[in-house]
Amino acid sequence: MTTLLLLFATPLEAEPLAFATNQESNDVTVIDTATGQVVEVIAVGDQPAGVSVSPGAGTVWITNPGDGSVSEIDVSSLSVRRVHELAPGPLAILATDEHVYVADWYENKVSTLDAQSGAKIGEFPVGQAPSGLSLSPDGETLYVANRDDNAIGAYAVATGERTGEATVGERPFGMVLDRSGRRLWIANVASDSVSVVDTQTFDTLAEISVGERPYAIALAVDESRAFVTDQYDDAVSVIDTMSFERIASIDVGEYPEGIATHPDDRHVYVANWFDNTMSVIDAVTLRVDATIETGDGTRAYGNFIANELHRQ
Repeated sequence: MTTLLLLFATPLEAEPLAFATNQESNDVTVIDTATGQVVEVIAVGDQPAGVSVSPGAGTVWITNPGDGSVSEIDVSSLSVRRVHELAPGPLAILATDEHVYVADWYENKVSTLDAQSGAKIGEFPVGQAPSGLSLSPDGETLYVANRDDNAIGAYAVATGERTGEATVGERPFGMVLDRSGRRLWIANVASDSVSVVDTQTFDTLAEISVGERPYAIALAVDESRAFVTDQYDDAVSVIDTMSFERIASIDVGEYPEGIATHPDDRHVYVANWFDNTMSVIDAVTLRVDATIETGDGTRAYGNFIANELHRQ
């Protein structure tokens, strides 16, 4: 395994970039995934955790649970453009090029921001302790993992109306929706399992045993494999998405949390909170290809890799 040391350099013309939130150092490490080098460190708010890169890759949105704010990073300049107050408990965040959805852990609601101005334009109630967000391909339905309800709720983004619900494992947290919008994969932290839910019927198609304290999920290799961060095992479980079987466990850094698939669909990036590193997994060979040093307390919870680099 190759270890890539922390390198500070002038941002280069390279793509795509990964944005890792560091909860203890209150900043975001920006990684050029082409070289594995750190090209910038951006100071944000207090205890940053959640992250979402807009589909157009022009803006990165960061939740700061420590001070109840959301930082808006301009990818062109790799600097904070604006800060938005959303106290008390923003955590999970999901951005489109038009809207940004932020789940409040304490007030059991989702706020909607205008992606151009950052202004709050609405909110709607959800379940207890909302912790994960996924959006349907048509942009009309937001799926929310309501941790303390042991359930997933579907909400119409236009009205906030709950349109469906499925009971899953204990303490659902991170989740990912496949590109068809039909299957929702959910990590259940307290039951050491992954639930797969049909979003049309809200039936549970499978509940798959994984490692200890699964936290977040990514799909790769044409969605043939699901990768799950198992916090207490310091590992990533690999699931065959056709058979719903766990086929491997890959050792990574200590206490892995956030996970995201590179646009090449082959490399999966894993944030290791206690190791202050990012592991890069080859999703075909199931080996760790590289380890990149980041900041203090790396969580990177959300879609933290840009599809492309926008630079003026």
